[in-house]
Amino acid sequence: MAGYGLDPVRNADGGTIRANNFSDGNGYRIAATAPTAYFEGDLCTLSAGLLVTDMAGASPGAVIGVFYGAEYADNSTGDVKFVRSIANGTVAKSKYKAYVYDDPYCLFKIQADQVGTAIDETKVGHNVQIVAGPTGSAVTHKSGLVADSNTAATGNAGFPLTVLGSAKAPDGAYTAVGTTMDVLVKINTHQFGIAAGNAGV
Repeated sequence: MAGYGLDPVRNADGGTIRANNFSDGNGYRIAATAPTAYFEGDLCTLSAGLLVTDMAGASPGAVIGVFYGAEYADNSTGDVKFVRSIANGTVAKSKYKAYVYDDPYCLFKIQADQVGTAIDETKVGHNVQIVAGPTGSAVTHKSGLVADSNTAATGNAGFPLTVLGSAKAPDGAYTAVGTTMDVLVKINTHQFGIAAGNAGV
């Protein structure tokens, strides 16, 4: 099953969607040797002040936001490049400058696997985990991250995503078990929101 990660749709507060890095020369940085693979749409956390995509578990804890891409100086040519994915172990001349959708009010769509139990209108407000260990695409540069429909439940404040409804175009319908679909979500365990998360309702 190939998902596409988290794709920004709009802001709950009416603001503009933007991928952030800070102009003070610090901002979000990735080590000069990429410690993990990075794909557009991956959830990101911080480790020792540097950005990582730590999604080996179904609930990655407090997240900074969603990876959009990175700027770096090529190690061999020195040319400055912008990329939407980085292979694990890729070397740059200096630390990568990463861009992250880090607004806690940003809403995203993500593919739900609809395995076991399907997400439907009764799951709106529930929290949901991700399918651990996603594999991104070096061709599309997109994350392989998907929502684990079978985990949608009330409570579970530590689950990373909150289901807000269907994002399936054009009619906003829901699909049955066994047929993937797009759902609208908000990051529940956001470092700039409530890192411990809210209990699902």
